[in-house]
Amino acid sequence: MLAAKRRTMKIARIALALAFLASAVLAARPASARPVQAEDLFKFTLLAGAQISPDGKWVVVGAQHLDPRKNAYRSSLLLVNVATGASRDATNGTHDGGASWMPDSSGFAFVRAGKDHKPQIFLYRLKSGAIAQLTHAKDGAGGPVFSHDGKRLAYTVVATDPAHATFVDFGNAGYAPKAAQKKTDIRQITTMHFDANGAGYVYDQHPHLWIANADGSGARQLTFGAWGENFGGWSPDDRTIAFDSLRYESPSLGPNDIYTISSRGGTIHKLAAPAIANGGETYGRRGDRLWFFSGGVMDPAEYPALLSANPDGSDARTLVAKNTTLFGDSILADMKEGGGQCGPLFGPGDAWFVINADGSRYANLRKVDATSGAMTDLTPARGEAWSCSMSTDGATIAYLYSDATHPADVYVTSTAGGAPRRLTDVNRALLARLTLSVPQPFSVVDPAGVSIPAWFMPAVGGAKGAKHPTVLDIHGGPATHFGDSFFQEFQYMAGLGYNVVYSNPRGSTGSGYAFQEALVKNFGDVMFDDVQAVMDEAVKRPDVDASRLGVSGGSYGGFASLWVIAHTDRYKVAIAERVVSNLATEQLAADLASDNALGGKYAWGLPWEAGNLYAAQSPVTYVANVHTPLLILHSSDDIRTPIDQTLQEFNALKMLGRTVKYVMVPNETHDLSRTGSPIHRVERLHILADWLDRYLKP
Repeated sequence: MLAAKRRTMKIARIALALAFLASAVLAARPASARPVQAEDLFKFTLLAGAQISPDGKWVVVGAQHLDPRKNAYRSSLLLVNVATGASRDATNGTHDGGASWMPDSSGFAFVRAGKDHKPQIFLYRLKSGAIAQLTHAKDGAGGPVFSHDGKRLAYTVVATDPAHATFVDFGNAGYAPKAAQKKTDIRQITTMHFDANGAGYVYDQHPHLWIANADGSGARQLTFGAWGENFGGWSPDDRTIAFDSLRYESPSLGPNDIYTISSRGGTIHKLAAPAIANGGETYGRRGDRLWFFSGGVMDPAEYPALLSANPDGSDARTLVAKNTTLFGDSILADMKEGGGQCGPLFGPGDAWFVINADGSRYANLRKVDATSGAMTDLTPARGEAWSCSMSTDGATIAYLYSDATHPADVYVTSTAGGAPRRLTDVNRALLARLTLSVPQPFSVVDPAGVSIPAWFMPAVGGAKGAKHPTVLDIHGGPATHFGDSFFQEFQYMAGLGYNVVYSNPRGSTGSGYAFQEALVKNFGDVMFDDVQAVMDEAVKRPDVDASRLGVSGGSYGGFASLWVIAHTDRYKVAIAERVVSNLATEQLAADLASDNALGGKYAWGLPWEAGNLYAAQSPVTYVANVHTPLLILHSSDDIRTPIDQTLQEFNALKMLGRTVKYVMVPNETHDLSRTGSPIHRVERLHILADWLDRYLKP
């Protein structure tokens, strides 16, 4: 049995305005409130894609519900009055989203899917409430964006290569084939990155740009060929469209180039860029500068630089240097699929723009001086802000915001400064019935002298005043971070009587480039030292039973859980989901397989040769040291961490005679906990809870 690693460390608690006293750890709720249940996931309303109208009077936002009866998601578009906060279901659909306003604010385009047709673009008229179909593309259409004058609409159509004829001579076979037999389902693949988690095979799919009149007439294809394009934006005069595309085969992840094309069609022009990875292109309002992000591909921790250039790429100027600011929102939670980047959104005269960025424990909106790069917080340095949009006059920003006790709602704020204003409260009735745990932030200084952000979420279920079992959860990525955002799974565990501890060990985003880069070439030990330091502090609390500790995590967190139980017997039970157990085979088999995934081109050595770093940094190498009972869960269609990663660990543990249980979830991908089928998502929560209860008994 291994002894737990112990090191001397200094403890530094974060002093917050909210004094988290033992008597005030729960969100205020009526006496009849109850703890969160797994099935509450069916009852939440999940918002996405907040878009403010150009005149600043309305916000259209997607509202999603999990329907257990049909085991499906329903999504419609809400129209929210900015002045009053009153909202109504505008489209009354079941698969609606992706809204984009007309420049005169008279209506918005949106994407509607259905059982009987592929996604198509529709138009909603604000005055009448009438809905009309704009596109009738055979392959479906999405991503609508109106030109500035409102006369045209750009959108994307994904063209699929036709299947090859069946490799059978039906004349020799002596019969006439049925229609379904004339085309083969055999795939012949000659390029890497031919599939993507959640999307399946993508090598034969090519997203191309199309243009139509605003009423949908006159549709025509703008880009062609074997490559695909991502729409970037219309130039202010509507004469040019910018897009990004990778138009050559590469074994690396990240390379990309920016192009422009006349909105009438014709030759594409490549933007001259100083680095190999470029994207996020957008025009300023004046149109004389094109703004974009640019960086390399060999440093997995690199923060790209923010540049501007003439539309042909000349006179490139760096406003924000690389490795300075991580733009976007990379907070990990289970109520959405990533926050992503919003902006830059340019104000009048291009003097400034608004963008979101990560900080330690939060993601917020920032106003950036377009000349100096100086940044000021537009929203407070707390919670999670994403999905932003701006009115034409540059006065008002709409965005989505979540914190630890509230899923996302629509907020607005003035670009001149001032307190944000909440517009919606879509989960108010449900939250009023629930007793929520309020996470208590703390930090520790690890053995390397680095401050590690962490949270303690006290149990709300179980016996009052008792010592509770405690579960350490380690996030995935590793280039993500936990933050002040709603996490239903954690609330459910707290409601069952578990304390939940989570943190941002080195390798996480939000704490600067050096903090993130520290994990490169050392995937296991650095993380282990940090999470052990966090738990050393957590077990000092009077409400923690140090003899009943568990560890869990998914993706990189699954890797981390396997690593932890191979290096200490401190934890009485473990859960590892969608794991990586063998970095060499992961590097060669995953959908993100590349020559630069783990720290530069072959920085770890060649994964197919002996003497590389992969074995030393793989949990399966230390599997003989595992004595902790382990539940290992994987989805059948996960190609981000292929299922062999679980099988290697599981079979090795069975050969060793250890306690291990393998749960396989069919027809799900790497993102089961965030976007899986509703019933499977709730079943997963019960399976995890049953395993913990077997060994920790809250």
